[in-house]
Amino acid sequence: MAPIKLIALDLDGTLLMDDHETVSPANRAALDEAAAHGIHVVAATGRSLSAVAPAVRAIPYIRYFITCNGSSVTRRDGTVLRRAALPYDITEEILAHLEREEPELLVELCAGGQMFLSRAHWERREELHLPPYHLHAFRSGTGVVVENIRHYAEPNAFPVEKVNLPFVTPEQKASVKAWGRERFGDALRMVSTLPYNLEINDRRASKSWGLRQVCEILGLSPAECIAFGDADNDTDMIKLAGIGVAMGNALDEVKAAADFVTRRNEEDGVAFAVRHLGVI
Repeated sequence: MAPIKLIALDLDGTLLMDDHETVSPANRAALDEAAAHGIHVVAATGRSLSAVAPAVRAIPYIRYFITCNGSSVTRRDGTVLRRAALPYDITEEILAHLEREEPELLVELCAGGQMFLSRAHWERREELHLPPYHLHAFRSGTGVVVENIRHYAEPNAFPVEKVNLPFVTPEQKASVKAWGRERFGDALRMVSTLPYNLEINDRRASKSWGLRQVCEILGLSPAECIAFGDADNDTDMIKLAGIGVAMGNALDEVKAAADFVTRRNEEDGVAFAVRHLGVI
């Protein structure tokens, strides 16, 4: 096995505790030790860059962020190094369809490293089940409430990273996925980072694609990486890495794809794995 030179970390359900904000002292200490040994630490998240938890942004040696399920690879200062954006015409059609056929779905647009929500949906945030950490993002200003998100999916606006449905029922999720497959074939990649959400990206966007880009930038091989995750948008990255680690709280299919299953995110699973597997 090649020596590990890079740790790729999903955030929600993996590095972060269940409050979606906190990095445990044990996990932070393990990452500090890894960085001191010259190991790169990379965040790989479904979130937009502006919505990354402050506790993660505060870790100074995380120099690269794979965001919005791999649609963007950025430096910590926000400089975009690689991008797999949703085409504007497809984004517009998705938003128009959701507005017309699924009016009870709350829709977020992630574009240009920011997260946008229409004012009409913000005013119905409790009724439409805006999750608590999304609520915090919009109240703190890391998310932006606008009159109409469709204005931010135009060619003269921002590159579109994903369309996010933060709360869907199983029936709604199945309906949207079926329409997306029928209308666009394999042009879309639709994944869930939580049991109750659906995230729509360009087909090129994946965490494995993002990890390959970071490896190329750093002159590394995926075999020199260890990747951690818990949800279906992590599976391809876990399969790509030299060592793929599923959290104890991961979906069964993620565990099946992994080389090792560690403790739960609430039990310092990242720290346990990097020590148990001899990464540090």
